[in-house]
Amino acid sequence: MPITAEQLDGLTAGLHAEAEKHLRANGKVVSALWFIPNAGAARLVAMPNGVIDRDQTAEIARTDRPSAILLTGESWMGSVTVPALTAARLPLDDIPRPSEQLERREVIVTRGVGRGPDGGLLHAMQTTLILRTVFGTQLLPFDLDPDVGREDDYAAFLASLLPSTSRKRRGRR
Repeated sequence: MPITAEQLDGLTAGLHAEAEKHLRANGKVVSALWFIPNAGAARLVAMPNGVIDRDQTAEIARTDRPSAILLTGESWMGSVTVPALTAARLPLDDIPRPSEQLERREVIVTRGVGRGPDGGLLHAMQTTLILRTVFGTQLLPFDLDPDVGREDDYAAFLASLLPSTSRKRRGRR
């Protein structure tokens, strides 16, 4: 059964709210994947050590045949500026990361991808800025460009795991 844009938005908002609640209670967010199947019970995969590898994720998707997959986790956003010639000479592990930048921002990001009733892909995203101050942690919702979720490599990978709803039509004999 495909999923509607409203259902995907609602599921994304619900998972995001749980991530925020976990942060308030425990001081951190546990990354999680949520597989919403065409039929049967949904599967929530907590990933306390970070995102599981793509092979494991693909195996779960093959088993569950989801109409939507959601991912939530804590991320760092920041601008990394390294001249192209310098970056080309650096080993991949030495290229600066957003988490290492002074102007970085810590955020909770929840992305959802789903297969719509027409067979097309649906995307949803919720983001919350985490401000850790001497007065405690504050959570501030904010919007990113809606196309960011579509262009993200991992979101594209999750979308590729969704079964196609297109049916091949046989010609007349």
